Amino acid sequence: MHNQRASERFNCEVPVIIENCETGVNYDGSLYNYSREGMYLELDYPFRPGTEILVLMEEEMSPFRPKSCQAKVVWCEEIPGAVVLYNYGIGVINDPMVQFSSIVERFQVIDGGVKQNTP
Repeated sequence: MHNQRASERFNCEVPVIIENCETGVNYDGSLYNYSREGMYLELDYPFRPGTEILVLMEEEMSPFRPKSCQAKVVWCEEIPGAVVLYNYGIGVINDPMVQFSSIVERFQVIDGGVKQNTP
């Protein structure tokens, strides 16, 4: 269903803070895979498609140039099952005007993945 990948996806498990650009509200979440074009994140809040978000790495949260990436939510689905960490999975596309390598340069690539049907 969400298998329209233009570039290779890399699995990871990185705690992130997701900021709703419209409201300025922050949500804790995790990033589970990424590519040059998009990311798959999980969190406990459902975002509607089209929402502009900012994804920040938690350890980089400081007034001194946090590593971040602006993106737009493409899809949001509830994650079924009682043993999941978060309730919602979201697929986002990255803002092509933002230097994406600034956020992914410190991600740790891991084997496997949490969810296989990602954007």
